[in-house]
Amino acid sequence: MSDLLRTRTGRWVLQLMLALSFALALCPANEVMAGFAPTAGVRSTASADLDRVRTYLENKKVTNTLAAMGYDRAEIEARLASLSEQEISDLAGKLDGAMTPSGSSGVGIAIGVVVVVLVVLGILSIMGKRVVVAE
Repeated sequence: MSDLLRTRTGRWVLQLMLALSFALALCPANEVMAGFAPTAGVRSTASADLDRVRTYLENKKVTNTLAAMGYDRAEIEARLASLSEQEISDLAGKLDGAMTPSGSSGVGIAIGVVVVVLVVLGILSIMGKRVVVAE
């Protein structure tokens, strides 16, 4: 451990770790407060879930797929009306993942690649290897 601290890279890694730890310590902790939910809020949530399900069912691809399966709009509305609030809530929860567009942004992938490259460069630097980028 003491050999690691004698190298410039080791000191740099230690300083980086200390800086990140200090920055993390400065981040405020999220506070959660519990309380009673008003009945109107619960009803509006069920209404919002039903609206999300209807919005999903109005999608052209979904409508075409259901039509290909032999379901018409009236039958879909009848089945939707027969569902309980819990079933509608469960269905809306399952649709949340289906409604988000895949590949909407590559920011997460870009950050992941940058982190992996930095870790590899750090390991190579600790091992005493030099990384030279030539044009």
